[in-house]
Amino acid sequence: MSWLKGLFDSTPPYPPSDSPSALAAELIEAEAMANELEDYLLGDRLFRQIVVETPMGTRRPKMTLGCLWERIQHLQSAVDLGPEDQKRLAAVQDAWDTARRLYPEQFKRKLRRELDSYLKNWKYYLEQRASDPERWDADKKAELRNRRRVEQVLRLLGSDAPYGLMDDLETLERQHKVEVTEL
Repeated sequence: MSWLKGLFDSTPPYPPSDSPSALAAELIEAEAMANELEDYLLGDRLFRQIVVETPMGTRRPKMTLGCLWERIQHLQSAVDLGPEDQKRLAAVQDAWDTARRLYPEQFKRKLRRELDSYLKNWKYYLEQRASDPERWDADKKAELRNRRRVEQVLRLLGSDAPYGLMDDLETLERQHKVEVTEL
């Protein structure tokens, strides 16, 4: 009989929000990632698929530490985030801080793997773009987002980041004549 109730139940399958739908959806994604943070850190997979119901429909973001941090940062800077949603965001931030404190080595290991993944993708893009610029220019926006993530993960790693990596990366970009000023 519960399936019948589901057909007529008008309660949305996501928590109520006092923010615009796009921010509410992003917060729901961040909460789902925060809820899985411990399992994610202790597991082997770098990219963890999350499925959530939001006011914007079903979403399937891939979870990494950088992606979660990106959402936290965006939500913290959002002026339209309502007071109740700010409390929910504070719980996500607490989960982040707790996980970072309890699992520092796993945290660093995941961040290093994420950095490696983004760097490989960026280098591949630069190499392919050099051989066929018109074909690869269509992907530039997505690739620049991944390039931003390289910098973000480097900031999260702090003193554990590879020394001189940004200088090497900028040299590579100059060699391939790619402007990343659009970041």
